[in-house]
Amino acid sequence: MLFDRLVYVLEEPRAGDVVLARHRARPGVRMIKRVAEVSHEGEYVLLGDNEGESTDSRTLGAFRRDDIVGRAWVVYWPVDRFRFL
Repeated sequence: MLFDRLVYVLEEPRAGDVVLARHRARPGVRMIKRVAEVSHEGEYVLLGDNEGESTDSRTLGAFRRDDIVGRAWVVYWPVDRFRFL
């Protein structure tokens, strides 16, 4: 996946966006998650697509805006699954 790191300078993350986020418990680790919900306090519920195996808001709690690094815009590998998001 390729991520756009500038998009959220101009707009806020929206429900359904696939994002790159900082892992709340492991500094330096990044995670790919989907924005499920936006709270009124500017926090985001991020969920993994593999519910049974994902470390996400169900275990880490809500994410702050500055935890979200960028939005996915293209899947390039494997080649037969190339697509724009």
